[in-house]
Amino acid sequence: MRQLIPDVYLIEDLRGDSGNVYVLVSGDGLTLVDSGLVGAADQITAQLQEAGYVLSDVQTIVLTHFHGDHSGSVAELARRCGARVLAHRYDVPYIERTGPLPFDSLLQRLLNWLGFKLLKPNPCQVNQVLQDEDVIEALDGLQVIHTPGHTRGSIALYQPERQILFCGDTFFNKNPLTGRKGLRLSIPLFTMDRPQMRASARKLAELPVEVLCFGHGEPMLKGAGARIQAMLSYESG
Repeated sequence: MRQLIPDVYLIEDLRGDSGNVYVLVSGDGLTLVDSGLVGAADQITAQLQEAGYVLSDVQTIVLTHFHGDHSGSVAELARRCGARVLAHRYDVPYIERTGPLPFDSLLQRLLNWLGFKLLKPNPCQVNQVLQDEDVIEALDGLQVIHTPGHTRGSIALYQPERQILFCGDTFFNKNPLTGRKGLRLSIPLFTMDRPQMRASARKLAELPVEVLCFGHGEPMLKGAGARIQAMLSYESG
């Protein structure tokens, strides 16, 4: 795994278009942000062990949303590490597989069905249900920001003193369909509510952000807030 900034690492070389997995180091253990696709657990645990950690160091796994490229390996990682799983209350039924997948069109219904057939995420119990303005004990306090739109229960995580933002899939730094790099809003095809997602993006743009960690694409380690504002101004122009 690669260090991005002090106490924040990125798991490298996950297969396919797996969502990024971040490792946050705190005095009392490790926190993972997202879990990648099904089958990523071996790579994640191997990289943690190569860095000198044991699996029991992973105490918390926070899911930014329920999609299988972010939640696919959470059940296996939680089983191996004994970690607690945290997610927003609106996405809990889809992580635990206790409710039908949401959709706002027949195409999205088909994509949801195909996603679960192809990605095959296993159900996982959520140990702590999150809501807006909760604080997670990692990096000296991560604020939970509800960012609905991509999914109803999408969240971002914000460290205000260090101006670090984990944005999930509200922003992308790579188009996962084409591989083209660059800052952009969430892909419309996989977004439940586009106007709501835009409102969430504008809410995040109001934050002072230096470091921006995406669900897809290379993290921005300097001056991210100005780039978010420039992109949104271009989108609305």
